[in-house]
Amino acid sequence: MPLSSPLGFPSMATTTTPLAPGLTRKLKKVLESRTDSPDLLASLNTLSEFYADNIPQARRSLRSVIEKRALSIDQEFLLASDPVQQALDRVEEEVKALSECCD
Repeated sequence: MPLSSPLGFPSMATTTTPLAPGLTRKLKKVLESRTDSPDLLASLNTLSEFYADNIPQARRSLRSVIEKRALSIDQEFLLASDPVQQALDRVEEEVKALSECCD
């Protein structure tokens, strides 16, 4: 029988249940993580730029917002890398022409 508190409620020390192993592992990982790392701070700063309101609708749409932002960044990268790819294609053509010329 659990011990009772002065008010007649069961003692908290006797009513605790062990956590599931997976939950224990995840909790330990979170508690051991460094919160002052430059990568984490940069990520949080970036997140705070487009996640201003802590309301249910904003939390529900956060994943979608992050995915759209990632897609936008990828598209910008592709547009910026296109001139480089074209230059590399020209270099490849010139090297091929020189190779044929020297054979």
